[in-house]
Amino acid sequence: MKLLLGEFIGTYIMLSLGLVTSVIINYFLFPKGQNRFITGFYWGISILLPSLLTTFFFGTAEYNPVVSLTLAVNHQIHWWLMIGEVITQILGAWLASLTVKAVWSKWLASLPLNLNFYATVPRDVNNWKRNFKWEIIGTFLIIVNTEMQNDINAQWWIKTLFSSLLMMIIISIVAPITGAAFNPTRDLVPRFFFSRTYDKRLSQWRYAVVPFLGPIIGAILGIIFSVIFSHLVYKS
Repeated sequence: MKLLLGEFIGTYIMLSLGLVTSVIINYFLFPKGQNRFITGFYWGISILLPSLLTTFFFGTAEYNPVVSLTLAVNHQIHWWLMIGEVITQILGAWLASLTVKAVWSKWLASLPLNLNFYATVPRDVNNWKRNFKWEIIGTFLIIVNTEMQNDINAQWWIKTLFSSLLMMIIISIVAPITGAAFNPTRDLVPRFFFSRTYDKRLSQWRYAVVPFLGPIIGAILGIIFSVIFSHLVYKS
């Protein structure tokens, strides 16, 4: 129960800090075009702060269902706990969507309605192949890092800081291309919220398969790579 509470609080804080805010900051700093480094840095901070908080108080910082899936496959958590984590991540993402709407409602009303405030929006929504590839690569790197953390003898805050820095770098590279989801919950729940609250026609549900399946495939490949790598290392 303690872990699930941490998952809920962490997901809520991460998306409350990240959704809408990163776009608005970019808009006012760079009105003619968003700066990918600002986006990556801000999302890195949005991940780092709740990760430090929930790891310290609850012993968990997993706000991504594909990471929970990875831990279940590796028998690090029970499958029932994985299901509970996914449910709490969904609830945290929905509450975060409600929160940012309430906080930024006046600002949002003054700007053109944009799905990018909530869900991930690619540079070219029709280039599914490229977007799918980058979602897979980004998630693959995240899962490999998660797997390797177990073999690193370091303080928990050092591991958390490194993981957040890695996310910051990956998001900075991939955000201009796909919007950088790497997390089905981070995209689908706010997209559904946008669809129900604002305009279903602008929600781009046909594209949503990319930030949904891309991270899942990236996680599977990351698990396979980590198993093979660990087998080769320990065998040698």
